[in-house]
Amino acid sequence: MPTWINNGRTIGYSEVGAGTPILAFHGTTQSSDAWTQVQQLCTVPMQWITVDFPGSGATYLPTDPIDLDSVVTDAHDLMEHLGHKSFHVVGYSLGAVAALRCAAMFPIAVTTVTSLCGWATTDARMRVTFDLWRRLIAIDHELFMRYALADGYTAEGLAVLEPMFDVAVQMAAAAVQPGSDAQLELDSRIDIADSLGSITSPCLVIGGVEDRWVDITKSREIAQKVNGSTLLELPAGHLVIGELSQEIATALSDHISR
Repeated sequence: MPTWINNGRTIGYSEVGAGTPILAFHGTTQSSDAWTQVQQLCTVPMQWITVDFPGSGATYLPTDPIDLDSVVTDAHDLMEHLGHKSFHVVGYSLGAVAALRCAAMFPIAVTTVTSLCGWATTDARMRVTFDLWRRLIAIDHELFMRYALADGYTAEGLAVLEPMFDVAVQMAAAAVQPGSDAQLELDSRIDIADSLGSITSPCLVIGGVEDRWVDITKSREIAQKVNGSTLLELPAGHLVIGELSQEIATALSDHISR
């Protein structure tokens, strides 16, 4: 995996495909391969540059609380370093927060923005949930993933996954990143509500109607506050990429094409 140093910080990222540049942010506990399923299904030729959050992949392991604007600025500067003055941006979960903030901070550079299971302000239920995640990860990664898969999928999705559930737990547990605790601490204090009105790029907001972690009302709020945005509600939980990657790829491809 390539790395780049910006202001003394080592940033890990991946480059996949060729075509229209798209900056992608992954979710909490994940790394840059989180978008692989969607990448493979998109119909628009794109060069995916997926940036790892602090503590994921080859990006530096934070010793202080993660600053969201620094993460976004590093990603924007990386795109410029790679020769992309303008680009599309997409994010999932915490990555969606980063994508929206990127569109607000760098409106000239961001051609379109897509938020998947994102939110603008962390509420009490989310803070309690993120605290539970931190405690479970500290105890055992497999225990955390048993909870995450059970709560993150729909009943229909779990019915498909059930025969291979133990294997899925082991694989997912092995992928939990070293900086997950710091990322969850950032999750617990997100508040970008005031910047939503500054987004001028065409915005696609995708949420899962059965999402127990980031309630669908969070996506509806984003769509309401970002002028001219489009809201797509999918019959999925928070782990929507695992359940409906084709639907996400189709919606993203259509959004970028327009």
